[in-house]
Amino acid sequence: MKNTERIFSCWIKKNQAFLHPESLVVFNESSNILRGFHHIEILGNLSQRECTTVFYDVMNNHTDNYYFRVEMKNPDWKNTYQYNPINISVSDVPEPPILTPTDLQEVMEETTVNLSCSAEAPCPKQPPTISWSNIPESAHITTQLQEKPDKTQSVFSYMTFKASYKDHRKNISCTATFPRNTPKDTTVESTVMLRIQFPPKETHITIDPSDSVSVGTNVTLTCKSKASPSNDIIFSWYKWGDSKRLDYREQMTFGANRTNAGWYFCIAENEYGIQKSKEIQLIVAGELNSEIQHANYNQNSVI
Repeated sequence: MKNTERIFSCWIKKNQAFLHPESLVVFNESSNILRGFHHIEILGNLSQRECTTVFYDVMNNHTDNYYFRVEMKNPDWKNTYQYNPINISVSDVPEPPILTPTDLQEVMEETTVNLSCSAEAPCPKQPPTISWSNIPESAHITTQLQEKPDKTQSVFSYMTFKASYKDHRKNISCTATFPRNTPKDTTVESTVMLRIQFPPKETHITIDPSDSVSVGTNVTLTCKSKASPSNDIIFSWYKWGDSKRLDYREQMTFGANRTNAGWYFCIAENEYGIQKSKEIQLIVAGELNSEIQHANYNQNSVI
């Protein structure tokens, strides 16, 4: 098509028939008709078969089928796309942002993770804003508005961070806030859970009772460690001065006596690594304190 100034657009509601009734014509560029809408704007270049249109401030009563019509003058030519109506369905809540990847399983610690969050910008003059919550400490975020070939726009936000065991099972949320000509904007969000794979961390021992105990008292030593996967952690218990493994369970319970007073440590292990706890002393009342004997022991040694 040539003479682009003579190409006009028209939108008809419900019925493809033109001007039957006239009230169904919501927009006619050639006649300067605008009916039922605050503003309608043609973004596309009609001479290049681009008819992208923005309907501003749509309300629930605008839900319907709409037919696009093109008119030319000199020569006189008209065409209604009666077999390709556009259905506008108005909802009070916009679609949630698209967060990718949708699932983060088996992310190894210290690897770089990339997340992308996008939201459609149905109103170019009032694009949504994107914000993140519960983000990792190392996160770097960039956000930009991108235009598609059809002249519509989307807001993209990219987050990059290095996976840390502290972020394991953390829910990261991406929130899109859409401006509205009302006192309150509309917000929708999408969430993804981080699942980080890492070797044992923060391995330590708790002892119950925690104070010195008398002979015959039941004592429970618990080896605690953070690791992922956590269901395959192997625990090993040792007593200073004895190379023999005492137990392989998370907890070790026994009755206090002369022989089991002393310093204990545990080792936690999974498929990704191993970590040794610091020693903890079990004091049995009436027994010699082994502090002097233990002083020469290297607490940072690993079996």
